[in-house]
Amino acid sequence: MPHPRFTAKKRSTTYATIDPARPELSVKGKTLYVTGASPGTLGAGIAAAFVTAGIAKVGVFGRTKSKLQQTKADLLKINPDVTVFTHVFDAGDAESVGVAAHWARSEIGAWDVFINCAAFHSPNPATIQGSEEDDWWKTFELGVRSVQYFTKSFMPKARPGATYISMNSDTAFTRPEGLPKMAAYTASKLATAKLEEYLSVENPGMRTFTIHPGVYRTGMFDQWVRDLGYPEDSPSDNLSLAGNFCIWLTSPESDFLKGRYLAATFDVDELLERKAEFEKDPKLLRITWAGTYL
Repeated sequence: MPHPRFTAKKRSTTYATIDPARPELSVKGKTLYVTGASPGTLGAGIAAAFVTAGIAKVGVFGRTKSKLQQTKADLLKINPDVTVFTHVFDAGDAESVGVAAHWARSEIGAWDVFINCAAFHSPNPATIQGSEEDDWWKTFELGVRSVQYFTKSFMPKARPGATYISMNSDTAFTRPEGLPKMAAYTASKLATAKLEEYLSVENPGMRTFTIHPGVYRTGMFDQWVRDLGYPEDSPSDNLSLAGNFCIWLTSPESDFLKGRYLAATFDVDELLERKAEFEKDPKLLRITWAGTYL
């Protein structure tokens, strides 16, 4: 599957402009929350990038205690001085999210960066007609519900000027013929992206982004190869790209892109060169009808 192209250059690994060693991108003294951060996942990889960059505190959230403990151990190997908290929750359950948010504010404190990587893809992909109802809706609902639950429970725990980044997928814009049996997952990603446009408009003081992170050799990638015939030799990106792109998004340099749908593979240098274009055209990299609002 080709990466989405908006910039002439497509990035696949980190580079100077998004290097967290730049003083302008410093995350020192800040607090990060990450959902969907089990070992080997995109969430864990992004958390590792922030820890490498010197973030002070990290809260990792997921469904399995033992996996979160392993992520914690992995992060402490990178930087023994970072403070890592873990909490088991279900991103698709309102009560569970509410309890997690209350616990986090009490135990960790207010957050500066929230990265939502929570996702579910059915182990039994099927056509709409041939799907098992509860399984199909779980795939669809998790992404959509997690945005609303985040807004109700976690957003009040944010520091002023905080950054919210949601992991999406370019599959939201892929032809159905190219990804059969993926209706619930792809429709969920598109719906989630629209919700997050509203989230940005309703909370102008927050830096809100929806991103396609790239393609990585995670457990979900392996599942697509096994169940959907996804090419095993598909090109993949280096995890440093997604992690450092997210770090760049937390800086004021990215303010002109708030509320947009981005890809970590976009070239930030070109985005910066086109800043005036974004400031002039509110439709750029937003969900529209053939490039216009109706």
